[in-house]
Amino acid sequence: MRLSLTLPLLLLVAAPLRAEAPSVQGTLPEDQLPGLKPLLKVAVERAPGSILQSINVAEQEAQKYVYASSLWPSVNGNISYSILDESVTGAASSTQKGFFYNASINQPIFQWGAYKNNAAIGELGVKIAHRQYADAYRLLAISIREQYMGLVGKQIGLRNGRYRQKMAEEAYATDKAKFDAGSASQAELQSFELALEQATLDADRAAEDFAYSKRVFTRLVGIDDLPDESIPLEIGHPEYSAPLADAVLTGFMADGVESTFLSEVYQMYVKQQDLNYSIAKVRLLPKVNASAMYLLQDQTNAYSGYISQVAVREETFSVAANWNIFDGFAARGSKLLARETRRYYERIRKSYIDSTIDQISYMRHQLGLSSRGLSLAEVRHALIGAEVKKVMDDLKLGYASQATVEASTMNLYNTDVELANARTDYLSRWTEFISLAGLDPAIANISPRYVR
Repeated sequence: MRLSLTLPLLLLVAAPLRAEAPSVQGTLPEDQLPGLKPLLKVAVERAPGSILQSINVAEQEAQKYVYASSLWPSVNGNISYSILDESVTGAASSTQKGFFYNASINQPIFQWGAYKNNAAIGELGVKIAHRQYADAYRLLAISIREQYMGLVGKQIGLRNGRYRQKMAEEAYATDKAKFDAGSASQAELQSFELALEQATLDADRAAEDFAYSKRVFTRLVGIDDLPDESIPLEIGHPEYSAPLADAVLTGFMADGVESTFLSEVYQMYVKQQDLNYSIAKVRLLPKVNASAMYLLQDQTNAYSGYISQVAVREETFSVAANWNIFDGFAARGSKLLARETRRYYERIRKSYIDSTIDQISYMRHQLGLSSRGLSLAEVRHALIGAEVKKVMDDLKLGYASQATVEASTMNLYNTDVELANARTDYLSRWTEFISLAGLDPAIANISPRYVR
């Protein structure tokens, strides 16, 4: 009896804990690269992609007034002044002139909810634009992170190229001295000269590649420049947690897939078609409007021998029912269109959910493989680092030459590239994984109205 009472209580306590999303703080690229976080914030306002999406939001917010306009009364007014000269053969001539004022107001009273549903379509259009903005920024944040880490790798490659060029220059200078002393041949000198030219070419190519990639990145973020010194030569070591990755996947499979931005967009498209169907369904039903009109005519008539001035004022109030009985099957076509379009978006949403589940499951497996590759790169880098330290110690003891130290250092630099690529691969996969699961902290950079 005690167990039967305790178990439901434990389940009630655990239920909200299961629903709570796991924390991913400290696991993202910006946690390893502090210079990345401000760039993610700047991109909200300055990135070309964000600007285009904000324009789309503004357009939908303006369109919302158009959809809701039928709920408000329509007011019209006009004023005119006319002169009419009339001349009849054998009769007296006359002149008519005056001002004419006319104002009217019309208010729909009962439209079977059609105008209200139309306004709701406009509201959904704004929400759709908000979710599309949020999803666009989500993808932008992923791209910014990946490209920034790519710049770190290219910065390391450029350093390696310049170091290799320096080693080639030193080797050429040494051989040139031997050649001048007569202890080296022309062929040996030419070989060192070609090696120097190749090293210089490789370094220049690395410099141009880095500069171009940086220009592409600054345009992506929407900034004017990014100083070279702000890009580090190392990506911090990320910690892989299989239980955390499994928790993210489990939570997403449970209910997260239904609340992704695109899933919500497709669901709102379905709601729009439901509203369109409701509007088309009452298209041939009678509708009631109320109207009021005020008319003033101030007219002067001039005849032969006398003048007549008349002011006429009219006030009209009416309630009218209009019934469009047959519209050539247009209402039927509108209902069919709304119903089939609804089916279309339901199918797209289902396909999206199915493919997203497959995608995040694939990402989870690839994340494990990437972490294994990262571990291998970490071990290789540690082994080469230990070798360089040993050579440095041998140099101090006189057991190794400076050339040996430089060769070992170059070997370590090469593994720096390998390690940076491995960390970039892992962090990129992890970022895409948690972003698709709806746990990307960068979403906090945009206004909450885009995600609610």
